[in-house]
Amino acid sequence: MAQIHTCPCRTVELPGANRLKGAHAALDAALLAAYGFSARKDLMAQFFELSLSVAQRLEQAEPVTPPGNPAFFPNPETLISDDCICSPAMSASAHLGQK
Repeated sequence: MAQIHTCPCRTVELPGANRLKGAHAALDAALLAAYGFSARKDLMAQFFELSLSVAQRLEQAEPVTPPGNPAFFPNPETLISDDCICSPAMSASAHLGQK
């Protein structure tokens, strides 16, 4: 019988629990909380509403928070980690562009 290989990028589609599926669910929950969105409402509509709000603030020359680390954060380097899922051939430091 031929062995079936599954692309790692399709792991979240496999039945049952796995580390990637758990990480994906945790990221979804964190993003919903960070944006104050509801999983019960249309996510695209919520992003569109947020985008309109930001655009209106920019048009009125009101401050908006840009992407990235907040300027007021005292030690932004503490927000960077190398704890990521990498292929066996790639170390986390190589993944982050470090030597």
